[in-house]
Amino acid sequence: MTAKFLQLFVLYFFLFGNQSVYGQQKIRSSFQFHSSNSELERAISWAKEKALSYAHDNSDPVGYWYEAALPNREAFCMRDVCHQSIGAEVLGLSQHNLNMLLKFSQNISESKDYASFWEINRYNKPAPVDYENDTDFWYNLPANFDLIYTYKRLYDWTGNKTYLTHQDFQNFTALSLDEYVVRWALSSQQITKRDRALHVQPAPTRFGKNRGIPTYNEGGRGESLLGIDMTASYIAALSASMELLKAAGKTAKIDLLAQKKSEELAFLNSFWWDVEKEQYKSIYYKDQTFDYFRVGKDQAYLHYLLYFDVLDNPQRIQKIIHWYEQNHTQLIVELKSYLPILFYQNNLSDTATEMLIELCSEKNLRRAYPENSFTIIEHITRGLMGVEANAQGIETRSRITQKNEWAHAKGITIRSSLIDVKHFGKHKTQFSNRGATDLYWKPKFEGHHPFIWVNNRKIKAIQQMENGLELSYTLILVPKNESLTAEVKGD
Repeated sequence: MTAKFLQLFVLYFFLFGNQSVYGQQKIRSSFQFHSSNSELERAISWAKEKALSYAHDNSDPVGYWYEAALPNREAFCMRDVCHQSIGAEVLGLSQHNLNMLLKFSQNISESKDYASFWEINRYNKPAPVDYENDTDFWYNLPANFDLIYTYKRLYDWTGNKTYLTHQDFQNFTALSLDEYVVRWALSSQQITKRDRALHVQPAPTRFGKNRGIPTYNEGGRGESLLGIDMTASYIAALSASMELLKAAGKTAKIDLLAQKKSEELAFLNSFWWDVEKEQYKSIYYKDQTFDYFRVGKDQAYLHYLLYFDVLDNPQRIQKIIHWYEQNHTQLIVELKSYLPILFYQNNLSDTATEMLIELCSEKNLRRAYPENSFTIIEHITRGLMGVEANAQGIETRSRITQKNEWAHAKGITIRSSLIDVKHFGKHKTQFSNRGATDLYWKPKFEGHHPFIWVNNRKIKAIQQMENGLELSYTLILVPKNESLTAEVKGD
């Protein structure tokens, strides 16, 4: 490198180094992750910087947004945004999530048969690759329900009542659970008898039967009539709507939604459950045959039962987890990106950690897919660190497997605050509240422990079962700008 070239390079970096490829200001985040596992630490550092490189400020016509589609499309897709949203929250991209979910919600319309735009670009237009006009466009039908489920997840994580009260979110939910279900014949009473070409316009069209795909599966061995993810997403949307209405103090419709949910759960456990094989079917084809775990050579869709949290049978859950543990290396990255947290939550921490490192490795030729980096941030935060938010407060649970290892996640954006969580093995956790308000903290530890020591003060523990393990916990107030340490001892 010549001296003159070096001077030009330094000048260019000084002038433009803080800007994204679009000439916008580079988005920064307070989130950091450090660990005794240096390989994992490097992986999470890469994922953070990669995810932030996809985040954009308010300079574009669409407003705050991050990329959530195939790389270089300059757009965000409904499924991808739903799945990337918690990772984005951890990184502090709350205004991005709110803006993008509003864009999808505001674009539901009768002319699109109560669908929204599948993919929106930085110009605040439906992405041309997926949209010709309101009668000819690409759309995967679980998307409306996935979005409602995401309202609930983001409300829990952020505490932002906008997800409860905004008219556009309420309107989208009402239309999706009523007119949308009727228009597309998605209830359990109709869905196996519906016309697969429902609302498809006469040829020639660009998208044909892709205007209303009743699953996220876009391949398989023939024409898909239905996917189990369609049913699971509908159940999740009904549950989410019930919980959001309850939180808003609007209980009038809850009984009706509960009845619909009961009917859909019955359908899930009758139509989709194969009694002889003792496993769930996943894709239903035009020739009236099914796929089960594997769909094609590199896809599978039963993880949506766990992602949408619609199962309560431990044996069935473990059978699904076991199959994914044995076969996850063969799946495409979009599907892999759902798995590490499921492994962490089902007592397969080593597999989950190895998978995170592999997903961030240069050997992963599709590691640049935006969904990959964003979801890795969620996996490490909710998975390894066990950080969750609910009405009680913020809970933590170490899923580190080695006694002498540690992990430290700093600057986690949650509940309109910032927290730091540091685990020392599975026996000791430090929690720092760096926000402007007091927070309730629920430290959880594996095993039966009569007491938990908080800053050397002995507190009686409470026990609960979670995914086959007994846990001990307590609930304590952490004042703003203070840190507390909780640990379990020999008791």
